[in-house]
Amino acid sequence: MANIGLLGAVSVGKTTILRLFVKYLKTNKIISVKGGKECKVVKTDFSGEAVLDPETGVKETKTIHPNRVVFREVDTHKNHTLFAPGGDRGRAVVRMGVITISRIAKQIIAVFSCDRPVSDQFQFFRDVRFFPGQIYVCFNKYDLIPADKRDETVEKMKEEIIEFFLKRKISVKEFHTVCAETEDVVGMEAYNDRAAEMILKIATES
Repeated sequence: MANIGLLGAVSVGKTTILRLFVKYLKTNKIISVKGGKECKVVKTDFSGEAVLDPETGVKETKTIHPNRVVFREVDTHKNHTLFAPGGDRGRAVVRMGVITISRIAKQIIAVFSCDRPVSDQFQFFRDVRFFPGQIYVCFNKYDLIPADKRDETVEKMKEEIIEFFLKRKISVKEFHTVCAETEDVVGMEAYNDRAAEMILKIATES
């Protein structure tokens, strides 16, 4: 059994990645991705995800309590749990969720959003004390980079992230570039698949 934590700053798309993975499991699309295999959803808990703004009543997507997905490999009967705590460091309950997940997760996926500088997202990780010696890095929202700058932007992000984590004696085992959307973005379907492939690969190889 693998416990996998998706960590990252506010609005990098951690919950969207989880919801997309659940969609792939429930529709059995998971068997058609690279390295695919039949898996079943055991349990999902997104109860901490949505809150109402008291002034406007508009639904926001702030994760207060860690979201959780448990799934099972049909052939091996192994269960795996995915956790995605919130990124709002100002809330004590959120901060406690991050600390808990960083301690219990066997594998950590550091999620960065491609629509803003990674340097702005590093503060979240500066506050996380518990990390394994190796982590995975996921670049989400790849579709938001201008098409002619995608390769250049991702390579620059990789350099900054490697340097940042090496200062903490943490190495990056793999980079994954995804576009995790619950509805497919035209031209980005393969990057939806990559989000599901990433989680399946990390869970089943752990």
